Amino acid sequence: MPRTPACCYAFISHPLIRAALGDRPPHDVRWIAPAAGMRCAEIGSGGGYYTAALAAHLGPGSLLVALDPAAHDPRARRGVGPGATTVHVAGDGCALPFASASLDALLYSYSLEEMPDQQAALAEAGRVLRPGGQLVLFLWRPVMGRRCRTSVLARRARDNGFALLRAHHGLQNLRLAYRKR
Repeated sequence: MPRTPACCYAFISHPLIRAALGDRPPHDVRWIAPAAGMRCAEIGSGGGYYTAALAAHLGPGSLLVALDPAAHDPRARRGVGPGATTVHVAGDGCALPFASASLDALLYSYSLEEMPDQQAALAEAGRVLRPGGQLVLFLWRPVMGRRCRTSVLARRARDNGFALLRAHHGLQNLRLAYRKR
C-alpha cells in the first residue's frame, strides 16, 4: 500500500485541522478504559498528539509506551506531563517489542493504515495483549486503501481473537474498539 505523502500528513496533523475534523485528545482517549497499574502502548505515537492526554487518562501508577519508528525525534516527547509513566521507544508496529500477553491496551492512533502488513500488525496486537485486553484503532478514512477497508479489518481482528465492542464512523475518521477474547 503506498504511503500517504508527508505534506498530506503535515496538513491533516495540524491541531486546528484535527480539531475541525473531530479529533479531541482528552475526549478521544476515553476509548480506552483505564485501570490501576495499566500497561498501555500507543502504536504510531508520531509527534505525540495523543500521548500526553493518554498518559493523563491512564493516571499515575500506569505505564504508557509511545512506540514510533521516529521515537528519537524530540517533537515526539512534547507535552508529556502528569499521569502514567511515559517511555518513548523506537519500534515497528508489525514486530512489537513486548512479551506475549504483557499489555492491557493498545492504541493505534492513525497508524494501522501506514503499516506495510496490517495482518502482521493485528497478529502482533493479539500476541502482546493479555486476554481481556483492549485494542483501539483510529483510522483516517481518506487514506484507507483496499487492504484497510472496515470489513477487512473486522475479519482480520476477529481472526486474531478480538471481539468488536464499539465503532464510530465519523465524517473523516473511523474508530473501533475491540476486546481480546
